[in-house]
Formats: sequence, structure tokens, C-alpha cells
Amino acid sequence: MSANDEIVCPWCQTEIVWDPEIGPEDECPHCFNELNDYRTIDLKVKQTGQPLRFDEQEYADSDEDLSLAWDDSDEPLDKYGEKVQHITDEQEEAPECSSCHELMLFAGTEVTSGTSFTPVIPKTLGSAFLTGPFTSNVFVCPSCFKVEKILSDTDRLLMVERIKSE
Repeated sequence: MSANDEIVCPWCQTEIVWDPEIGPEDECPHCFNELNDYRTIDLKVKQTGQPLRFDEQEYADSDEDLSLAWDDSDEPLDKYGEKVQHITDEQEEAPECSSCHELMLFAGTEVTSGTSFTPVIPKTLGSAFLTGPFTSNVFVCPSCFKVEKILSDTDRLLMVERIKSE
């Protein structure tokens, strides 16, 4: 394997760049999954214009009929991926998931009231830089389903002003 070979993680689809002196990575530096042949199968595909089927000569020794293993049952996942892409395209902001680096979907807003939030008062400021109620934008990762909250634009500006003015 040369330094010019393009390696893409089969798990997170991130291109892996490695140092030619050290050699190829054993683990993806982004999602930390193994990059060797673990859980990997090679399929030979004939392009005939018909539904995808396994190359039967490749599996002639096997007693099991694998020619119908690929069918339309995977279609819902394709539809899911397409819909996720359309939703992401519609969003003004699509942060990257901190776990798997997929673009996250905006799920809605959440208001944190002043009674359920206890602010910290830094000694430097002498007052809280974030007080309730405030609004958070809630994002969900369509891949690993992690939920993350980001302070709304209005409350971000308020926080910046409070820190600057003290």
C-alpha cells in the first residue's frame, strides 16, 4: 500500500490520511472503529440492468443459495438516508455530531426556565453570564441518535454582551 492510496473508513466514510513512515492506521482516527478486514466481505457484482444478485460462480462451493440475498428489503434505509439528506439541506445550521461526525438534524427548541436552571457566578464577572429562561436549539444525529443542545442565537448574543459588559 503506497502513500497515494486513498483509504476511506467503511464505518464513517472519512478519508484516512496516514504517514508513510509509520504505515497504515489500524483504527479510524475519527470513529475509532477497526480498519482491517474485521466484519468485511467482498462482493463481486455483475452489471446487467437487473436487480443486484451475487456472482453465483464465486459461491458455487457453498450449499446455501445466496443469489437472492440482496433484495428490496434494504430500500427503507435508502429512503431514510435520502430524507435525512433533504432535511439537512433545508436547515440553516447543521452541526457535526461529536460522536460520529454526521450532520445533525434540527429537532426543535427547548426553553429552560429560571426555576430549573441554577447559574454559576464566575468571580471574574461577579454575575451570571447565562440566566434563565433561555432557549436551546435541540439537534439529533440521524446516525448514532445522540442529542445535543446549542444556545439559541438570541441567547448567544445576550451571553456575549453580559460577558463583555462586566
